[in-house]
Amino acid sequence: MSALRVTLLHGLAGSSRLWEPCRAEAPEGVRMTAADVAWPYDGTAGPGLPGDPARLVGQVVRSTGAQVVVAHSFAANALLEHLVSPHVAPLRAAVLVAPFYRPRRQDFDWDTISYYLNRFHLILEEGLQVSSAGRLAPAARHAMALRVREVIGPYGWMDFFGAYLRTPALPLHRVRLPVLIVAGRDDRAAPPSDARQLARALPAARLEVFPSCGHFPMAEQTGPFTRVLGDFLAALPAPSDRCAGALPADIPLETT
Repeated sequence: MSALRVTLLHGLAGSSRLWEPCRAEAPEGVRMTAADVAWPYDGTAGPGLPGDPARLVGQVVRSTGAQVVVAHSFAANALLEHLVSPHVAPLRAAVLVAPFYRPRRQDFDWDTISYYLNRFHLILEEGLQVSSAGRLAPAARHAMALRVREVIGPYGWMDFFGAYLRTPALPLHRVRLPVLIVAGRDDRAAPPSDARQLARALPAARLEVFPSCGHFPMAEQTGPFTRVLGDFLAALPAPSDRCAGALPADIPLETT
């Protein structure tokens, strides 16, 4: 029997390196491919790409031949938008790690915007802390986070927050495939309440919330994460003959 093809997607300022601990403990019968996705930040990547992360996810899925996609943070929201699009790629399942979701437009207010605008660098700092295994001094980590924030810039931040703002309008009833949602109980970026509400809104979702865990469960709690992922993948139903329309593969992609 051929291995199940699983593609791993990092968030807005991440890289495939964040998935290395998870790949090292890949469940038996699973072939994991970590993609380095070039999320467009500055509005210069061409028409239709900035503000349309779902299309880029579709490109990645088809380029890697994924049967299951595991997506973290911003990529989780991009994957969710892809799953409700009319051009969704055929997948057996999806895994959303630390997704952002609110069910109602009125759940967003000016305080929400202020929180994510003025604390955005702290989310980036947490990613640097995890990816460096705590080896960076606090001052160096803070300075690096500010530099990353400048690289992402206002366009990148607007892509992130725009995806968050769109979540109340997503037709989630269209997502019929099995979905595993993973959250950290101590996540200050994507609170576990977002994950719980998203699990309630999806027709076939399973929720796992890890205690003593922040925004990066796959790196902070690799063992529990891979066990939950392995159990989820092992329980998937047999592949269907469902097919979907294709998009042109015109976006460069690196995989590891």
